[in-house]
Amino acid sequence: MRIIGTTTSPYTRKVRVVALEKGIAHEFVVQSPMVDSEPVQAINPLGKVPVLVRDDGSRLVDSPLIAEYLDGLAPSPRLLPQEAAAREAVRQIEAIADGVLDAAVLVRLESLRPEPLRGAEWIAWQWGKVHRGLAHLDAEVEGRARCVGDGLTVADIAVACCLAYLEFRFAERDWRARHSHVGRIAAELFARPSFVATPLG
Repeated sequence: MRIIGTTTSPYTRKVRVVALEKGIAHEFVVQSPMVDSEPVQAINPLGKVPVLVRDDGSRLVDSPLIAEYLDGLAPSPRLLPQEAAAREAVRQIEAIADGVLDAAVLVRLESLRPEPLRGAEWIAWQWGKVHRGLAHLDAEVEGRARCVGDGLTVADIAVACCLAYLEFRFAERDWRARHSHVGRIAAELFARPSFVATPLG
């Protein structure tokens, strides 16, 4: 099994962390959709990472789908709850964290364009998604040791990957201090071997 992605992609990091937490053997293949796009486009028509390539050659695209598949390969630890309400809560937090990431990545890409071509209003619109999303997540997890329930879930991993990317690309905004509840959960996860083994950069 191969996970294809980049070391700067928070979505790739999310599925790598899931695989490591589940103890699933895999090969990590670094392939950028931005620089070396042709191979990525050959295995994913969207030209995006991560992509999971199974031993039989079949592929999965999109990090939530890959994370769910990986979680189903081994019975423990269970990162997506089987009980419907808890599973829904985990997927909801994952979706919001990924949505914050979507907006932050768009800001990052826009910032790479020549300054006269950058859309200030468009950037501000994306930042609005980031701020509202983080504020929602911070309020959602206040007083909790974990995002949902007592054990580690994909929600915790998604939130930590989100905050790590914001700190990686936009460190000057001091995200962890401004959102102390998600910051506390993320800080605990950053010390786990799965996160130590998958640094952004």
